[in-house]
Amino acid sequence: MKQTTSGQGPHPDLITGIAIIVVAGFLLLRTPDMPTMSSLLPITMLSTLIGLSVLMILRVFAATRSERFKAPRHQIFENLPRFLGIVVAIGLYVVSVSLIGFYTTTAVMVPLVAWSFGYRDIKRLLLADLIFTGGLAIIFALLMGQDLPTEFFIR
Repeated sequence: MKQTTSGQGPHPDLITGIAIIVVAGFLLLRTPDMPTMSSLLPITMLSTLIGLSVLMILRVFAATRSERFKAPRHQIFENLPRFLGIVVAIGLYVVSVSLIGFYTTTAVMVPLVAWSFGYRDIKRLLLADLIFTGGLAIIFALLMGQDLPTEFFIR
């Protein structure tokens, strides 16, 4: 039996997958100008995003052919204030990295964003922040030798 979606418009996963592929593809076009070691992480992440988006799109098409497997339909902006909060947090993060520094901004934003979206276990939150920010420092500074935006207290 074929599932129809007449009157409902395209599936949100289809729209999201296409949008991610377009944006990631555009950003991939900017990586050849970067130094080789600096471009490795963005190329890997953007390529993975494209691959996962293709899988998400294929899942939508598989769902229209099978009664056993149906991709869920969710409203794209089910909670508009939460969506806008995410957009504002991303904007603040980008601006803060250049003004304050990468590690300080990350160490502050990770628990702040998690707390504002409902995670209240402070011990685990701070432990995860320490592991995440410390892991980034080990990967970028020690292993890759990359200079990220300098911290405000070192300038």
